[in-house]
Amino acid sequence: MFKKINSEWNKTIISITIVLSLVLSIYVLSDPAGSAVTLNNIYNYLSEVFESTYMYGSFIVLLFLLFLSFSRFGSIEINLVNKDIYSFFSWGSMLFAAGIGAALLYWATVEWIDYYNVLNAETGKSIEEILMYSRTYPLFHWSFTAWAIYCLPAIAFALSLTINSKSKLTFSGIFNTKNKILEIVFDTLFIGAILCGAGVGLGLSFPLISTIISKIFLIDRTPILDIVTIAMCLSIFATSAYLGIQKGIRRLSNLNIILVIAFLVFVLILGPTQYILTNSLESYAFLIKKYPEFSFSTGTTISKDWSVFYWAWWMALAPMVGAFIVNISNGKNLRQIILGTILIGSLGCIFSMSILSNLSIYLFEMEVLNSPYLLSNGLMTREELVVDTIGTLNFGNILLIGFGIICIIFLCTTYDSSSYVLASASMKKSDVESSGNLRLIFAFLLVIQPSLLMFIGGVDSFKWIMVIFSVPLLFINLLLIISIIKNVRTIKEL
Repeated sequence: MFKKINSEWNKTIISITIVLSLVLSIYVLSDPAGSAVTLNNIYNYLSEVFESTYMYGSFIVLLFLLFLSFSRFGSIEINLVNKDIYSFFSWGSMLFAAGIGAALLYWATVEWIDYYNVLNAETGKSIEEILMYSRTYPLFHWSFTAWAIYCLPAIAFALSLTINSKSKLTFSGIFNTKNKILEIVFDTLFIGAILCGAGVGLGLSFPLISTIISKIFLIDRTPILDIVTIAMCLSIFATSAYLGIQKGIRRLSNLNIILVIAFLVFVLILGPTQYILTNSLESYAFLIKKYPEFSFSTGTTISKDWSVFYWAWWMALAPMVGAFIVNISNGKNLRQIILGTILIGSLGCIFSMSILSNLSIYLFEMEVLNSPYLLSNGLMTREELVVDTIGTLNFGNILLIGFGIICIIFLCTTYDSSSYVLASASMKKSDVESSGNLRLIFAFLLVIQPSLLMFIGGVDSFKWIMVIFSVPLLFINLLLIISIIKNVRTIKEL
């Protein structure tokens, strides 16, 4: 049996994954401080050179997908071999949970702080204007353009598999690459993007979960607590990845969506309800008004340090999320996949961002928690600010317990999806289900790097590596658009 499974594995893909994991880890671990400086310099250079390409290119992806969905090609139905058909709720839950980890709740609470500090230092805007921009920019970075970036490879994969059910779930599979060297290059970009994107998310999530546990149980956050946290999360998402989509990922995703909605409703009720609702509606209107400006803005601190970073992060995770979305989208047409992904993802993020950001801003305006001052002066970490923000509410400890559970499940659903995609990409044929053992291998590989980096404070290095890896993806996205145009025409002619 093992020999049969082993013969179906794409050893080239598996080898690339292991080698990349080792090389990236060794490079950063050998000199955390030095590598961080070097990688940061490379990032600054690339963000200067490609800033406009990131900004304009990402918006073009959104327009292209919307055009495709409303065109006659939007009715093309995706029929995949050996893939299950899921209910709308399960499908929406899984695509949202795969694309969004605990980082959503993390940044929903504190992202506005950085925009506030930047705008307060650089502009002559009033406090009211600064706060409006600060609460709206997170909505921009986590909504329509971002989810369009996720959706692009999903559509490319879906069309490629519809034409050839045995096409590999990698870039080389989409492009039907015959040249061996090009195949390795495309697959390396595919895997490297996933490893870096997932690594950044894990590196941000583990400290938050550890801080929550520390707060709930009134214990110091120590390396031992961090290790226990990592081991606990790994055991959950490795088990889920081993069980597969039906038994593991689907159940966790469905549970998490229910918990997230319940948690946010409780925060809305227990928090400054009127303040949150009023300012949320105002920020929605402001987002619509300023969307073109935000999309085409270049040369600012926010566009360079945040918009470029976010588009790069979404692009890095897009191969994983796109491959996962197509695996769960059997029976749906292109219009349903495009609009469902963009709207479900965007509205879920906007809802979360609105409630948690405005709660944090309210505490700042009421002088309960001066987050901008505390963060800029190094008096509190972002993780501590997140925890203290939730802790100010009635039943704060109970909410923190729920918050911690949601973060853990979010983390697990995102990264067992990553394990699933990497395992699927490592099969010689896409119509052959990956083995639980292979998914387990990737689950361990995904957690090793960010765990090590977290202990030496080298997570920032992975952020820069991720951005560097994403630059070729700008051109990959162009190839994906060309592939989609070619394949929809082919299918319509059949």
